[in-house]
Parts: sequence; structure tokens; C-alpha cells
Amino acid sequence: MAEDPRASIPYDWGRDRDVLLRLLSVTASLAGLCIAALGFIEYGTPEAAYRTYADEVIAFDALLFVCCVYLILWALRTSSLPRARMLSKLVDIVFLVALTTMLLASGYIVYWVF
Repeated sequence: MAEDPRASIPYDWGRDRDVLLRLLSVTASLAGLCIAALGFIEYGTPEAAYRTYADEVIAFDALLFVCCVYLILWALRTSSLPRARMLSKLVDIVFLVALTTMLLASGYIVYWVF
């Protein structure tokens, strides 16, 4: 059986820290964008059929992005390297889920508006 090439590579906390610091401002901005989008959807046309699903998904996205912010801050402040590594992976997963659902909600809005 072949050996996993990643097993011999040491964990680089400095690299993860840089990524988390960059991701912190992005996730905070995307949370604000989701909240602004909710405001625009609510003040749009009241009979729009897309509002019922899109606003719920975008509100969920805002919650996920805010959770990302908290997880990033926790990962940056922890003194345990294994915990920081686990939180870094969790941030990646939550961020990608939030980004993907935001894309789906945007596609849904574009489909119903145009």
C-alpha cells in the first residue's frame, strides 16, 4: 500500500494563521452583505415568489458567516495546536458551505427575477 505523501509534511500553523487572518475580514464582509441583501429582498416587490426561499437561505448564510468569524477568532486565540488545526479545518468547511448556499440563493433570485 502506498504511503500518504501528506503524512510526512509537518503542520504549518503560520500558514493557517495567515489564511485565517485574511478570511476573517472576508467572512465579516460577507455576513454584512447577506444582511444587506435581506433588507433589499424585504423592501422589494411584495408579491415576489422568490422571497420565501431566498430570504431564509440568505439569513442562514449570514448565520454561517458569523459562526465562521467566531470560529476564526477562537482558532487564532487558542494555545492548543491540535485544537487550532481542527478549528481551521472546521472554518474551511463552514465557509465553503456558506459560500455554496449563497451561490445557490443568488442563482435562485436571478432565476425568479429575470
